[in-house]
Amino acid sequence: MWQYQSERFPLLGHGILILSFTFSAMAYSHLCRQDHSPLDYYKLIIAFTNTFLLFLLLRISDEFKDRDFDLKNRPHLPVPRGLVLLSELKTIGIFVLIGLSSFNLIFAIKYFYLYFFILIYMALMFKEFFIKHWLEKNQLWYVTSHMLIIPLIDTLASSFDWMNNKPNMLGLFWFFAVSFFNGLTLELGRKIKVKEQEEANSYSLSLGFKKAMLLFQLVILITLLLCFAASYQSRLTFVHYLIFALLYSIAAAHGIYYYHYQTIKNAKLFEILSGLWAVGMYLNLGSSIFYK
Repeated sequence: MWQYQSERFPLLGHGILILSFTFSAMAYSHLCRQDHSPLDYYKLIIAFTNTFLLFLLLRISDEFKDRDFDLKNRPHLPVPRGLVLLSELKTIGIFVLIGLSSFNLIFAIKYFYLYFFILIYMALMFKEFFIKHWLEKNQLWYVTSHMLIIPLIDTLASSFDWMNNKPNMLGLFWFFAVSFFNGLTLELGRKIKVKEQEEANSYSLSLGFKKAMLLFQLVILITLLLCFAASYQSRLTFVHYLIFALLYSIAAAHGIYYYHYQTIKNAKLFEILSGLWAVGMYLNLGSSIFYK
């Protein structure tokens, strides 16, 4: 199981990303409401528990959803090669689902309807919205339908700030859009491969390496512009814009470098920088609560 988590759901790396995601959602909502009181860190802990375990459930769900595809096309992954059994993951998933639902009933009952809605959407994702073959032929809709789970979880995370208050929905819209495109950035970072590591569901294979890298550059540029819009909406200072521009320059420059030097080392660095880009976007929006 320890080897499994290191390959499929690294607790430390995912924990840092999900914590920055959760903190930023709450802090940005706080800023948009022009609330000058301290952030409620007790609620942040409850929100993080929700987001972290929901993403874990998504990981486990995907192992079941993709088992036939993985067995045929990606036998090196932990489940197809027999490192862990689906029955073991099922036990963990059931335990997490019951535990998290009980946790919410006890500590976050007024947020439960949002949590329940996310579970329904996850169930629809598991069933591929009952249009699996159509989605497989329309990759844009496939990715969009699955990435929408991120703004939904964002809604739950931010609600721990705005529930019982008047939310700034326009500001939150920009933040949710940032989250959606950050999800695409992470997806592309994982699935633009070099030839030695090519997989059946990679974008470098389905689109070609050049088009996949152009798509990556387009996605991070759109994310940058959305971050500018979110910053303007919450009245952040010019320093935040400079930080966003710096992070963008690093990500875009390495994307160009990776395009010209397609090595396994650069592929790994590309995936890492995609994650750091997402963390940087979130923290720059959220941590502004301390130094706006």
